[in-house]
Amino acid sequence: MINTKPTILLVDDSQVNLEILKDALSKYVTYSAMDGDSALELALSREKPDLILLDIIMPGIDGFEVCKILKSNEATREIPVIFITGQNDMDSIIKGFEAGAVDFISKPFNILELKARVKTQVAIKMARDQNKRLIQKIEAINKKLTDSIEYAKKIQNASLPKKEDMDRLLPEYFVMLKPRDIVSGDFYWVSEIDSKVIIVAADCTGHGVPGAIMSMFGVAYLHEIINNRGETEPAKILDRLREIVIDSLQQDEKSEIKDGMDISIVTIDKTKKELQFAGAFNPIILIRNNFLNIYPADHMPVSYGEVDRSFRNHTINYENGDCLYMYSDGYASQFGGPNDKKLMQKGFRQIISELHPLPMEEQKDQLEKHFIDWKGSNDQIDDILVMGIRL
Repeated sequence: MINTKPTILLVDDSQVNLEILKDALSKYVTYSAMDGDSALELALSREKPDLILLDIIMPGIDGFEVCKILKSNEATREIPVIFITGQNDMDSIIKGFEAGAVDFISKPFNILELKARVKTQVAIKMARDQNKRLIQKIEAINKKLTDSIEYAKKIQNASLPKKEDMDRLLPEYFVMLKPRDIVSGDFYWVSEIDSKVIIVAADCTGHGVPGAIMSMFGVAYLHEIINNRGETEPAKILDRLREIVIDSLQQDEKSEIKDGMDISIVTIDKTKKELQFAGAFNPIILIRNNFLNIYPADHMPVSYGEVDRSFRNHTINYENGDCLYMYSDGYASQFGGPNDKKLMQKGFRQIISELHPLPMEEQKDQLEKHFIDWKGSNDQIDDILVMGIRL
């Protein structure tokens, strides 16, 4: 049978005192030592006591030295020590606390005081041990969850376009994807149909695991609409995607789940030097000859919403060297800077405007550096996706 009573080590060079202590503390499990060396041996060689009552004046090493040794050893430093002594002068008391004691009990013993002080220190030790066990349990659960999410990240990353496909389909480009919580609600997707390249930048509702689940839905739905059904017009892709999301998640005006995604879709027709664009809340930026053009998105989500109409399709002629940017709102929403405010879209566009002449990979490096500097000690508040393509 496992003993659940608190254990106390009694250390005193007087057998009479030990008998008095054992009798007064009979509700606890007690064992004893009559000198410092024996006390150290017992404390280190068997199950650790929950409390030590320690005499100061003993043969060999005194109580102060025993306490210092106990507190210097990782195995025993958490055991509370109460000095039992006739030395009640201030210097001795200060020396005892400096050695690591939690309390003093004077000789000759006042039994009621002895029991009260011991009860208090045992209760504190039991509560501390319980907290430690709970923390260890929480840490174990957290590790298990984190390991699962880390594996989910591998699955999510595997669903993103392969680098070799990106390199084949796109000219100079970069992708900056920074999840807030290991896995991301932001995702990107690239495919080619009939010599047209379709590029998607999406921001699913939420972040972490819920956002990641929505992103996996989004990847699967886009594959069905574009690769299997051959749709290349961005507005029609969004219309069909919204229908599927609403139907799959059983959304209506009364449903609790209104999750969806803000998304921008661009189709590049290299033969016509033409872009088609449609967006749900997420606009795009096109920079030509150092002039920044913003192409607005429709203010309705890819999910059930108050507005129910077809998405608008924009046709844009492009020139060699134009820079196209597709992005979520995570970068612009980050708090930081000297006044701890959001960067905002204006600040984000200013950065893009300044960086666009640089090679795309260098633009990514500078965007990441600026984000770290801007964020400072603040937590990242959202997933971040920024894609840059030099046409």
